[in-house]
Amino acid sequence: MRVSLRLKWMAAHLLVGSLVLLFFVLFLGSQLEGYFEERFENRWKRELELAREFVEAGGEDLRTPVAADRWADRVGDLLGMRFTLMDSAGRVIGDSEVDLSRLQEVENHSDRPEVIEALATGFGKSRRYSTTVGFDLFYLAAPIGSPGGLGGIIRAAVPSSEIDESLSEIKRLIWLATGFGFALVLIAGYATSASLTERVKQMAVTAKLFAQGDFSNRVASGADDEISDLGKALNQMGDDLQRSLVQITQERDQLQTILDGMVEGVMVTDRSGNIVLTNNSFEQIFQVSGDGDLEASSLFRDPDLLEALICASRQSIDTVVSLELSNPVRKALKAHVATLGPADEPVGAVAVFHDTTELQHLEKVRRDFVANVSHELRTPLTAIKGYVETLLDASAIEAEQKNTFLNKVLRHADRMAKLVDDLLNLSKLESFGPETELEQFDLTNVCLRVAENFSGLFRTSNLELKLNLPDAPVLVQGVHAEVESALNNLIENAVKYGGEGENVTVSLADLDDHVQVSIVDQGPGIPVDHQPRIFERFYRVDRGRSRELGGTGLGLSIVKHIVQRHGGRIWVESNLGQGAAFHFTLPRVLNAQAPSGNQ
Repeated sequence: MRVSLRLKWMAAHLLVGSLVLLFFVLFLGSQLEGYFEERFENRWKRELELAREFVEAGGEDLRTPVAADRWADRVGDLLGMRFTLMDSAGRVIGDSEVDLSRLQEVENHSDRPEVIEALATGFGKSRRYSTTVGFDLFYLAAPIGSPGGLGGIIRAAVPSSEIDESLSEIKRLIWLATGFGFALVLIAGYATSASLTERVKQMAVTAKLFAQGDFSNRVASGADDEISDLGKALNQMGDDLQRSLVQITQERDQLQTILDGMVEGVMVTDRSGNIVLTNNSFEQIFQVSGDGDLEASSLFRDPDLLEALICASRQSIDTVVSLELSNPVRKALKAHVATLGPADEPVGAVAVFHDTTELQHLEKVRRDFVANVSHELRTPLTAIKGYVETLLDASAIEAEQKNTFLNKVLRHADRMAKLVDDLLNLSKLESFGPETELEQFDLTNVCLRVAENFSGLFRTSNLELKLNLPDAPVLVQGVHAEVESALNNLIENAVKYGGEGENVTVSLADLDDHVQVSIVDQGPGIPVDHQPRIFERFYRVDRGRSRELGGTGLGLSIVKHIVQRHGGRIWVESNLGQGAAFHFTLPRVLNAQAPSGNQ
């Protein structure tokens, strides 16, 4: 059971006060009792001495029982005491409490303790029950001798109730004072405990608020004592904790900002494998939220990574692990797992995840690019080499056949030159920077000019070119020659792959903040599984036909780079056997006048 500090403090006050008061009562009572007995005894002794001196001075003739009893009665009434006169043999000859007629019946008092002591030392006293009067008496006795010849004992007796009543009154006053003092102790204990417990409660509330992170409260300064020193120390601790918490919060926020700014995913685990800290990149890579409690074993299924985390957090062994994710999207990762804390007593592990998907993709593109370029150059070089060797070895070749060989050599050389030109053009597009000079031009005029350039080719290919262009100028900003090149590539592809006698349509739609250009042919179309890759370098749906038509496999990749660097996007819509529609968008210039003349 919980006992409050106030009750403990009051109990301590009451215990100390009660012990003090009890000691006071017992000590003072015993001292007062002895003091008052001594005072009464001295007073009675003086009165006894006075009576004895009166007897010895011969003031009365006390040799007869009648005279002695009368004297005892008169002196007893005057002094308020019982006086007894005895002869030297202890026989009672006068008593203030016994009638003269009954004196003969009173037993001899020579064996009384006070009589024996008085005869032996000159003064005697005792306290006992009196059979004569029937209650306790306090006796004082002294020997007497007078010139008249009386010799014997004079004795004074006082009821002990006189002393007891006085002592009882004194004790009553003592107990009354003790009760009053006890009440004062109780009131003082309650008052001091109220003040003390209130200050302690305030400190407890302040300490709890400190523990909850609220440092706005402070302990009020009171009396200059140890509790006040404790309150000052608590306030100082609050100030120090607040400064430390602010500093820790700033450092934590700074660390979290640094972690969130990293492109690598960062994860921190404790020795039990619980994830205690992550950054935004980690949450994006693994599609998890950092708010919930996660365990590494429930998030990862890769045994090598789990083993690396265990080794780092328990054995201080750093490891590099490669892993792949297949859900929600495929990703290739490389995890650097290191020990967190001292090497002799690690507290967890830190894993830094590098997304190597793009690097692997770029490496694959590089390898494919080298292989494709090598393949694309090998074919014409092999053909040129063969024809040249034939021309050199043959001693007699007809002029017509020689011309045929030379024309083939020229055609393959042109193909290589076009391939090199496309590669240089693609490299130039990839190095597009802020230093490139942009201009505003009318896209409608560009479409008309490109269509005019292809008019002869359309006639020889037995194709019809249709234009759906707006009447008003459509202004865009960019590199005029590059946009025209993109249109040339797309229309050239439509002519190459369009069906004979079919239509190729070029449309221009002026939308809110951009324009959309569409080139639609009615050729064989593009299979759905090839559509995501047709904008890659050297990718061909039909490699044999593409080479036969003189394609390098770079045209659509060049178009994609041109569109993207102008802030647009490009896509294809096609069904097998139903032709293909290539669309791309460009940002539109708003609130600008069209340039005068055609460009």
